[in-house]
Amino acid sequence: MTTKKRDQTKSIRERFLYTNLTEDEYKRISQYCRQNHISISQFFADLLLEEASKSKGKGQQKVTLEIELTPAEHEKLEQLTRLHKKESIGEFVREVLEPEFRVQRLHAPTKTKHVRYYFSDQEHAIVTKHMSQLGKSPSNYPAILALRAIRKPAKKQGK
Repeated sequence: MTTKKRDQTKSIRERFLYTNLTEDEYKRISQYCRQNHISISQFFADLLLEEASKSKGKGQQKVTLEIELTPAEHEKLEQLTRLHKKESIGEFVREVLEPEFRVQRLHAPTKTKHVRYYFSDQEHAIVTKHMSQLGKSPSNYPAILALRAIRKPAKKQGK
């Protein structure tokens, strides 16, 4: 994630979107922005503009989950995998999660605050088109991108 100030645009950045953040998420993102000397608005706008400029493949992505289980829970998971006639625990977990992936709108009972981030007309059009094509929620997707970005270790400069 870049920390330099965004380039000037020909129009005023008066278009905005907002994302929903929990209090803890807001604190973590705010701290990251202070450490990198950027505004929260710039952080979200830069993330989304960068994401919109990447081409997304339609292929599947391999994800490794790490779950702590007791030996008894692990045995039960193996039994469930066998009873559901799956080749692996991963295949079983995928089957269990599949209905959640098909849900159009995701909801969770959390208290959130709205955080605005601003764009020029052109930037706004790029970002909203990108999120629309992906079928992503403008109020949740930016928060996911932000949390992913602050978890990444900082790139070392000069190496």
